[in-house]
Amino acid sequence: MIAAAYERPPDNWTGRILFTAVVLALFALIVWAARRAWKRRVAAHADLLPLPAGTVTDAVAASDGLYAGTTQSGEWQARVYAGGLANRAAATLHTGPEGVRIERDGSDPLFIPAAAITAARLDAGHANKVVGGAGMLVITWEQQGYLLDTGFRADHRVDNATHLREIEKVILEKTA
Repeated sequence: MIAAAYERPPDNWTGRILFTAVVLALFALIVWAARRAWKRRVAAHADLLPLPAGTVTDAVAASDGLYAGTTQSGEWQARVYAGGLANRAAATLHTGPEGVRIERDGSDPLFIPAAAITAARLDAGHANKVVGGAGMLVITWEQQGYLLDTGFRADHRVDNATHLREIEKVILEKTA
């Protein structure tokens, strides 16, 4: 009688194999859909490329910090995926009369020519990165007919204000 209580019914291997196949197929479908969506996002901004290239003569000391990403202007969560502009990375910001250069770890440097810069401001966040207060430097610029916002958070908040003043000087010189 005790032995009968410990007997297990035979395993349903067909059901287990079928369930595993369904789960794997569902996982493959999700990966396929995510990849398709990513390619669609990159293709949507492909006409932004090629990005401008150039160097900057530092007017103020370069600042280390975080490149938060580039978004469509006015839409702080709508990242631009073309050219690696969406990738958040440690970076160094250079500002000068030629414009702005952001040297990003793991990506090509981003150069924003002075002629393309339309505005700059300090903001509380950018590209899904909220830092509070006025801790993020956001540069608005134009590329191939698109108006873009690029965010940078310096390791020292004072550096944001210093670079903002320099960028505002560049904008004033451009309009004069």
